[in-house]
Amino acid sequence: MHQRYLVLIAGAFALLMMAVPVPASGPALAQTIVTVTPSPAVPLPAPVAPAQPTASPLAALARETQRLLTAGLERTAAASAYRLSVVVRAAGTVAGARGAREEVLTSYEGDHNGPDVSYVLRSSDLIRQGVDPATGISAVIVGGTTYGRGPLPIHGVTEPVWYNLGSEPVVLLQPRYRLDELVRRVGDALDLATLTPGRTEAIEAQRCTAYQSGKDAVQPVLTALGRPLTPPRASTGGALLDVRIDRGAVILWHCSDGLLRRIQVVAAGSVRQQPSNVFASNVTIELRGINRRIAISAPQEAQAIQRAPEPGAVAVRAGPIRSMRGAGGVLGQLNVQEAVILIERSADQRWYRVRASAATGWVGAALLTVPPAVARQVPVVP
Repeated sequence: MHQRYLVLIAGAFALLMMAVPVPASGPALAQTIVTVTPSPAVPLPAPVAPAQPTASPLAALARETQRLLTAGLERTAAASAYRLSVVVRAAGTVAGARGAREEVLTSYEGDHNGPDVSYVLRSSDLIRQGVDPATGISAVIVGGTTYGRGPLPIHGVTEPVWYNLGSEPVVLLQPRYRLDELVRRVGDALDLATLTPGRTEAIEAQRCTAYQSGKDAVQPVLTALGRPLTPPRASTGGALLDVRIDRGAVILWHCSDGLLRRIQVVAAGSVRQQPSNVFASNVTIELRGINRRIAISAPQEAQAIQRAPEPGAVAVRAGPIRSMRGAGGVLGQLNVQEAVILIERSADQRWYRVRASAATGWVGAALLTVPPAVARQVPVVP
């Protein structure tokens, strides 16, 4: 048992000796305990989007101009009532005139209210339709009934009075101009963003600003309006000449109420291969009374006319269609086997006034085959 105690004492002594530090050869260093405190997480900077190029003031102005004029064209085209004036002036055969002196080629004055219209049209090209250009066409379409003032190249419409032509549409008397169509043609032919604002003017108590194009925009707009620069005696659908436009602009007058009240297309220049062949063209479209009350009424004391089937004939020979009997100017060509409408005839039956595909005018009776029963239906003129 003593032995056991001795073993326990010896073990305890050994443990005590192990707990005592062993002296070092130099001075003892104090032990330093460093406590490391974690730093708060530093947020990474958000990714920066690439810098976008800043739009120049000119680009911003172009966008605003395009927005403003597009809205103005759309709003103007939607007008249901308006007074419309279209005047075409020109000088030089390239622009459709007879010579170098400026002349009025077309003048249209019309009151429009929905499908109803009252207008007067004078135009140099009416002669091809058998209408005196100086007298022109006066017509009223109201409540679905068409009225025309004679004389006209319509069977039975021979006197200078008003005629009630009934509810069937008369192609000759349909108005040449409609606002929505004019506005659409101009807008489609123009790059609106290129127009620049200029002078202002008061029109119908509205402040209107003139937006003007460069001269390069003129030719496409003239073509869209049916006034292309073509060779003399060419049809309006002919190929364009190689012209040099020295001065020209398309001007849209945009007003403070968001509507357009004037469109003007002006040009002056010459043919490149023929510098002496000069021209000038001026198309002015004026609008008044937009969306106001415009009353259109039928003419008083209009003569009713029964529009029976018009007498016709077939050409057996080709030949010229003339503006007058005998030596009148040539308006077009009558083709063999072409069907025509007989409007009137001379008392000696040597000349017939016909409506053909090329023009309305006089042809020699030898060009037609007209049965006697048909000839008796044709009005006779002295």
